Amino acid sequence: MHLPIGNPVAPDVLRSFSTAVCRRMGADTDVATEVADHLVDADLAGHPSHGVMRLTQYFDEWERGDLAPQARPRLLRDGPGTALFDAARGFGHFSTMVASQWAAAQAERQGVAIAAVRHSGHTGRLGTYAEHLARRGLVAIVLVGAAGHSVGAAVLPGTSTRFLAANPWAIGIPAERRAPVVVDVSTTMLAEGKITVARENGQSLPPGCIVDADARDSRAPEEYFNGGGLLPLGGHTAGHKGFGLGLAAALIGSLAMIGDSEPTLAGSQIPTGADPRGRAGGVAVIVVNPAALGDGALYAHQVAQTATAVGRAAVNASHVQVPGAPEAAARQRHTHGIRLADATHRALQELGTRLGIATGYGRMPSRRRGTENSSSTEETDHDRLG
Repeated sequence: MHLPIGNPVAPDVLRSFSTAVCRRMGADTDVATEVADHLVDADLAGHPSHGVMRLTQYFDEWERGDLAPQARPRLLRDGPGTALFDAARGFGHFSTMVASQWAAAQAERQGVAIAAVRHSGHTGRLGTYAEHLARRGLVAIVLVGAAGHSVGAAVLPGTSTRFLAANPWAIGIPAERRAPVVVDVSTTMLAEGKITVARENGQSLPPGCIVDADARDSRAPEEYFNGGGLLPLGGHTAGHKGFGLGLAAALIGSLAMIGDSEPTLAGSQIPTGADPRGRAGGVAVIVVNPAALGDGALYAHQVAQTATAVGRAAVNASHVQVPGAPEAAARQRHTHGIRLADATHRALQELGTRLGIATGYGRMPSRRRGTENSSSTEETDHDRLG
């Protein structure tokens, strides 16, 4: 049965398919499950750029030998509140979650902790880890960075020379009786995945986000893939600020590179022949326990009060929301089904065929009057992905 393009797909169905893909590539069940949960949650949270569309990227990396799905993270060094993990080029979703859980346990005991991860694959959406930690009542800073000549997606301001990956920062803060405050931002004008989404949907990019191979402004996604690059956050006016934050992410992440005889940059593909001098990068998870500084519950209450005040102050500015609230609302909207781009549907079908995994999705039942196909029926076991 072929996937019916245009219909929403049940989250559990996408999880099953994603898990099967990762297992077929060699990942252990717990690793595959973590990756699948992460990807589907990104789609649920309204971030398809970090959702199941990434499976084709991981497959390509696996075929090239850049991703080792069977790898499991190893603890190389630990001390009072510090740890260094080696992801061994495995799935970054799993190794970063392992590091996050380690740091959380340490912070709960002694107030603060940091874990660094070397040799990581793509980590997925950083906000997932920050939210996970904030829901444990902890303040978290999670970052991943890569820097160097021809590295990543972002150009040096005023040039078309790529030097930085998207190098996002995610900050999670617990809030009483509401979704955590989660600031998850790329240090580029757009996340790289959003360019792919725009290309797949035949859309133009917002102005001032990318340049072409001649360092000229462009709105065409194809120009990015034809030698162009992303502008740092702040664009032409204040790009030095985004560049500084992006470089800092790479340098803090490079704590994981200390003494590494064969360093790799987290999830970054580097052109053959690129100058290797000055490369830096890695993953870092920093966790603080508010209870070490006072009443943790009172802190979460204070945060909630401030978040509520933002809502009151921005009552006439519909585009202003407390960070983390849009994702919570998106999950409510997508509970019964996720609509994927047509190109993503086709790519998943092709991937399933190549790996020998069934790609039949069941049609979703109507959930909103007037918006769904009334002839849709409930999913059956036969419709599920293998």
